[in-house]
Parts: sequence; structure tokens; C-alpha cells
Amino acid sequence: MRAAFAIIAVLVAAPAFAEQAPPAPSRPNGIPLPETVTAREPRITHVPRLDDKPRIVRGETIIVRGKAPPVKMPKGKKRYGRIAPPYSDWMMEHDVWAKAWLLLDIDERGVVTRLKLLKKPGYDLDQIAIDRGFSMRFDPAEDANGNPMATQLITPIEWPAYWWLITREGIATKIPDYIERVPCYGSGPWKMGSIHKAYRDCSPAPDLATLDQFAWIEKK
Repeated sequence: MRAAFAIIAVLVAAPAFAEQAPPAPSRPNGIPLPETVTAREPRITHVPRLDDKPRIVRGETIIVRGKAPPVKMPKGKKRYGRIAPPYSDWMMEHDVWAKAWLLLDIDERGVVTRLKLLKKPGYDLDQIAIDRGFSMRFDPAEDANGNPMATQLITPIEWPAYWWLITREGIATKIPDYIERVPCYGSGPWKMGSIHKAYRDCSPAPDLATLDQFAWIEKK
């Protein structure tokens, strides 16, 4: 019989990975920001049974093995959602947006021991996504007694369009908070006043019911 487990769906990005975009309409240097997209209010939904499917939007999903969810959630050692991953040559040449979704198996030490690539980013980025997942370190989740516990985390990895990032930030290593205001693919026409037009890949988190369809990738 399969062990019971609880699922906690975090409906906006947790602070360790991403923060809400700042309200200011422009940056200090006067460069206009992308078209504003209305943000959702932070909410947390607890789902006590597997067949109660949570509604998922941007952010992370915590999967907790056992009957009780942790009192303290795992927290990234760094703001990984604001550190741009390496780019492939294809990405730099074609200037497109990409996104991956990973399922991380995090042990009691906060180390990622294995992962699943739930959404491949393509564009020669698959191995880069895998390497990024294994490089992440966390303060582990804790139970009600303050003991560290293993958890599984579904988290995105995002590559802004390379030349969009260079034009706006001057470097391709830092992801700005205001990417939340970049229009998604299929959301409508570009804002014509933008200094570098781009559409963001806003692919949602995978359906939790499909997780068993993906193979685990072990850390080498």
C-alpha cells in the first residue's frame, strides 16, 4: 500500500526563489519597465489527500512524505530564482525565453539527492537545468519538534531572453524582480515603447497526477 502523504501548494513563489515585482513603474535610470501584469494575492492551500488536486500558479509546490506537513518549510541558501542559469549558444543566438520545472528530492541535510525533469526547457538547456537543480542547497524542512525532515520540492528554472536581459541589466547573470511584468506568450501584443520586446515563458507547474510518469535522475 502506498504511504499517505500531504501536499502543500504554494501559489506564488516562495521568498527563497522569487519575490513579487516592485510597484515602481520604472527603474531609477529611466528605462521603461515591461507591461504590467496584475499579480495574484499570496495564498497557501493544504491538500490532505492525493486526489484533492491543488490549483497551481507561479511558484513552488512542496510534497511532504508522511501524514503531517513540516512546521518550517525548506529554504534555499541563495535566491536561486534571481540568479540566471548559464545559457546555451542556441539561446544566445535566438534570443528566446525558456523555462524548466524540476522535482527535487531534498534530504534532511538540505541536499538534493535526486530529481525529475518535469518540463524540459529545450534549446540545449536540459543538462544545464539538471546541473542547476543538483547545485541547489537548502535549510531543510523541520517538523513540530524542530527536527530536520526530507521533502520534495517542485520548482521552476527560468532563462529570460538573453539579449533582453543584456539590454536591460548589462549582464546575463542576474534576473530582475520586474520580469513578473513581462507579458506571457499569447497574452497580447507587445508594448511598442519597450526598449527590447520579449514574451515570457509562463508555463505552469505540471499536473501532480503525472509525477510518476517521469524517471528519477540520480546525482552522480
